[in-house]
Amino acid sequence: MSSPSRYLVSAPGKVILFGEHAVVYGKTAIAGSLDGLRTYVFFEKRDDGFLELNLPKLGLQHPLLWPISALPYSKVTTVSKENNSLQESTINEELLKSLKEIVLDGNAGNKNNQEINELQQVAASVFLYLYASLEDKQTSWCGTTVHIASNLPVGAGLGSSAAYSVCLATGLLLVLGHITIPNYGEKVGGFNISDSSSPMNLINRWAFQAEKIIHGTPSGIDNAVATYGGAVSFSKGVMENVIEFQSLRFLLTNTKVPRNTRTLVANVRKLHDKCPHIVVPILEAIEGISSKFKEIINSGDSQKELNQNIEELIDFNHYLLNSLRVGHPSIDKVREIAAQYSLHSKLTGAGGGGCVLTLLRDDVPNDDIMKIMLNLTSIGFECFETKVGGHGISILDASTISKQEFLSSENIQQFSGWKHFN
Repeated sequence: MSSPSRYLVSAPGKVILFGEHAVVYGKTAIAGSLDGLRTYVFFEKRDDGFLELNLPKLGLQHPLLWPISALPYSKVTTVSKENNSLQESTINEELLKSLKEIVLDGNAGNKNNQEINELQQVAASVFLYLYASLEDKQTSWCGTTVHIASNLPVGAGLGSSAAYSVCLATGLLLVLGHITIPNYGEKVGGFNISDSSSPMNLINRWAFQAEKIIHGTPSGIDNAVATYGGAVSFSKGVMENVIEFQSLRFLLTNTKVPRNTRTLVANVRKLHDKCPHIVVPILEAIEGISSKFKEIINSGDSQKELNQNIEELIDFNHYLLNSLRVGHPSIDKVREIAAQYSLHSKLTGAGGGGCVLTLLRDDVPNDDIMKIMLNLTSIGFECFETKVGGHGISILDASTISKQEFLSSENIQQFSGWKHFN
């Protein structure tokens, strides 16, 4: 049976539910996939020996193009080629250095004289690094064109780079013959994040390599959530999927207030070192919230009871984070507006602006949700109604879908035939 001539790959963003900042000190954090906010990557077969990458989401209005023969395969070490069997691997710095020079060559056909910025160069380096590192398993593809679409905000702390990395890793593993499209349709659950035999584990490890190129020393939680979906707990470098986690509905508000994660983390560290007898119990209390969340998810409580318990945890977590001085007036404004409709909100991520999560109970009228969103958008915020949990990586045989259909679609997830590994 011949391989498809086109693949469509999708991966979700991520959001921290509980445990922000405490996780830096070895405490447990809970993160979940943003099922309504995803990145989509369309891979189309070529026969001319070229690689084409399109990055309109990052502001690049023309394609980047490289001949496969230009890739520095001599720099690909045995370690890189065998990374599919390794739990840990370092970045091949020699290969990456060679690729950084080649990346700029991909812009040679640009007729608009638009230079590619640093972010675009990094995105292209990740693409070429993965392609060069993944040994060709005698695929019938002689090159590929890649198009990217996403409704994930970039730079908002929602895992947009990890979703990109997971999509690229999955698509290239497919294109180069390392994995095949799974047979599962809508089934969710039953997977194990530590199952080394799963194709998802292979995808996750290569996506983590991509994240290292982008971020240097990532935690690995973003790419794990984008790969596996659902919710994961993370502590001291160890990740576990949260068993029996069911999707929860949230309103995600992007305040668009810029914040520097490194500075916020450093400020908490200063507070920790200055007042350890105060800050350490706060961090332990935050970990207690994460532990309590895992407990109530498996309690068998009714949805109403579950929502009430989660609302309590949301308030506790937010107040504790505020005591670490990572709040912001914009976050308080979101909480104030949501509270008018008896809804509970917390900051998510580093704080200092950024994004806010508001739990949407099943009994909340849609009219109320629309009023909240209207109030928030009227003051410059951006709102998304989304589910936290659900599928991670999703794959579609897109042989019958044209590039134009992909690029013009307003709801790519509605294409039929999506398959999942879990």
